[in-house]
Formats: sequence, structure tokens, C-alpha cells
Amino acid sequence: MSVKIQADENDPNRILASPTKEFFIHMLTKDITLIDAISDLVDNCIDGAKRTRENENYTDLVININISHNSFQISDNCGGIPVDIARKYAFRFGRPEGMSRVDHSIGNFGVGMKRALFKIGSFFSIESKTRESFFVVEQDIGRWAEDPDKWDFRFKEVSEDLSNPVDECGTKIQVSELYSGISDEFSLENFSTRLRYKLQSFHQKSMEQGLSITLNSLPLAFEPAALLSSLELRPAFEQLEKEDGKVKVKIYTGISEREPKKAGWTVFCNGRLILEADKSFVTGWGRESGMPEYHNDYARFRGYVFFDADQSDLLPWNTTKSSVDSDSPLYRSIKLEMIKMMHPVVDFLREVSKERSEQGNTDPTSLDLAINEAKPAKLSQLELAIEKNQLSTESQLSQKVTFAAPTRKSLSPTEGRVQYSKPLSEIEKVKKSLNVTTLTAVGQGTFEYYLRMECES
Repeated sequence: MSVKIQADENDPNRILASPTKEFFIHMLTKDITLIDAISDLVDNCIDGAKRTRENENYTDLVININISHNSFQISDNCGGIPVDIARKYAFRFGRPEGMSRVDHSIGNFGVGMKRALFKIGSFFSIESKTRESFFVVEQDIGRWAEDPDKWDFRFKEVSEDLSNPVDECGTKIQVSELYSGISDEFSLENFSTRLRYKLQSFHQKSMEQGLSITLNSLPLAFEPAALLSSLELRPAFEQLEKEDGKVKVKIYTGISEREPKKAGWTVFCNGRLILEADKSFVTGWGRESGMPEYHNDYARFRGYVFFDADQSDLLPWNTTKSSVDSDSPLYRSIKLEMIKMMHPVVDFLREVSKERSEQGNTDPTSLDLAINEAKPAKLSQLELAIEKNQLSTESQLSQKVTFAAPTRKSLSPTEGRVQYSKPLSEIEKVKKSLNVTTLTAVGQGTFEYYLRMECES
């Protein structure tokens, strides 16, 4: 027979398990860096863009961030927060049941906005306008914390049943009375540089889709992910569906410029970068995966993984969106595919290093020359090319293109290699004259022409 536990405060069987405001204000904020906290606020803006533009074309949508030693501000024109969502859900600690979801959301866990505001300063104001509503919330966090049992905020202003113009719809958040450590950070030029770099990395996919982001009035730039491609060198691609088709995964592997800082695996969840240029066991490097430890011989290696799902809680990211959840069964299954796709690329780069070592001089090897002939192709271009080639489909849930690379071309004892450098403008003229497209063909054509015209009688 079960015993019913009473909710009476005087019940001796009652055990307190409620949270404290101290935990949310001071402890929860320690789990996230300042840059990640600011990026969480950008995530919320992007979710507004996703709600507003279901076609994921974010042209004309803008997020402006301004930081100084005494204030923080982020504003956008991404559609605003509906009053009903603000009233029932947006200021809750966690994502309650019944809250309508944004498909492909990146503001996933329901703590990002509050955690960021609590981390930056002790007073915040939020002003938001949608087509139908407008509200203002202002809160002194110190005063809010004085009552341990009262968790609600209140609107300072609220209006509903409006007809606001689309171009006026958006959200502005301001934080003042910054904590001393935050104020000091904002004053450092180095911090602005690091914040700019991180935001450009985290949100490169959204910017590629047309979103503009500025930091202290200067626009962020982005560099679309690309892999080298040619007739001889073909990046690998695999497309999978997991969780009964609810999660779509795209994996690309190949090579790019020889830059150790950028080498490794980069992972996105719903377009949000969560792991960049990783070279650790988390993405399959190391003996326990049957792969080598990362070495600069593999500085050309690039791997990209894109997880995408309507329900963002299905994706394998941690709560700060700073890494993958490596214990996730979904991620473990995809990691096996990543390792399989790494093997031929790593083997090829070993061969490139081996040929260079055996040649023993600074001249480009045959594989170097083949790599130099390849051109960068954005991942979106590669996917379009793959579709046009009408891939063979291994199953209804998987499409796959294997990595292809050139092989070493050994010189016979009676052969030698000729190399020279000329201005690109002149090379283009010769290409046009010879009706060729590669540097190798230019070299062969000009040598054969000189041999025929000047050396043969």
C-alpha cells in the first residue's frame, strides 16, 4: 500500500528540493563563458529569423551588438517575441511543456537568455515588437533576488491586437550596471577581437543565408567552408537519416589549404557551429579509433558534419553549445561514419608527405602539382554537383560519394621535371591561346611548342 505525502509545509515527511535564485544568478552563469553567453543571445535572434523566414533566406535581417565598459546592447529586426510567448514561456528557467517550437531551433534549452543577462550585469531591459504586439520588461536583478519565493517578472508596458509594420518588428535587449569583471573585459580590444572571431565562426551558416551581424557598428565577415576539387581530386560526401528520419546528417571530407589551425572536424547543429577544427578523440583521431594522432602532415584535412532536425533536442550538443555530447548514441553512430570517411583522406595525405620526403628537394612533387591544380569548391556547390551527377543511392536513407585522389606519377630515369613561374595575367593569355585550362597543360604546351619550333630541324 502506498503512502501519500502531504504538501503541508509543516509535514515532517516533506523534503525541500526547490531551486534558489542564488544558484541561477551566480552558479549557473559560471558554466558558460562570456562569449558563449553573448552568442546565446544571438542564437535567440536567429530563432526569430527562422520563425519569420521559413525559407531560411535571411536577406535584410540584421543583428546589431554593441559593447562598452558600461553597457551591453543587442538588437535585431528578426520578427520580435510574441507577447503570449513572453508571458508564458520566454522568461521561464528551462523549456516548459506546451511551448510551441521553432523548427530547426538553435536556442534549444530555455536558459540562454536568462543566463546571459544574469552573467553580464544587474539591470536589464527588453523591448520587443511583433506584427500584433509590443512589450517592455525592465528588471533590477538584485531586487528580484531579495524575495526567494517570487520568481515572476512583470511587463512595464504591454499592448496587443496591434498592426505594426513588418520592418519595425524586432527585439532590443540592454544590460547596464555591468559587473566589474564584465566591464573590464568589454574594455579590452582583445576581447572584441575574440568575440568577433567566435561569432563569425558560430554563425557562418546563417550569414551565408543572408543574415547580417555587426559588432560595434562593424559588420562581421564569414568564409564559406570549401574543399579542393578537380577531375582527379574528389571530396567525399555522405547523407544519412537517423532517429526514424527525424534527424538528417550530411558529412563531407576532403582537403583544403595546408593550414594546421583550420585542420580537423567541424560540426554544426541546425546551422550553428558547435565544434571547430577538432583534432581529438572526440571526432575520431587517435589509436582508440584506429586512426593516427593528429600531425601537421594532415594539415590539409577537413571534415564537416551537419546535423539537422526540426526538434532540436534530438541533436547531440551540450547545453552551452560548445561541443558535442560524445555519449549520445546518435553521435556515436555518426562518429563511426566519420572515421570511415577519414581513412582514405588521411592515407592520401600520408602519401603526399612520403613522396615529398623521398624526393628530397623543394620542388613540388607529382601529388603537390595535382593538388595545386584543384580549385576550392563551397560545400553548397559540391552538393549541387553531386545532385546533378545523379548519385547511386545505397539505400533510401543514405547517399554516398567516396573520396578520390590522384596517384603518384613516378619519373623514369630518362625523364626530368620542368618548372617555372610567370604572372597569372600572362598565364591566362597562354591558356586561351593553347585552349587549355590547367597549369600543367600550359607547361606541356609551351615546352612542346619551343621544342618543335626551335629544336627540331
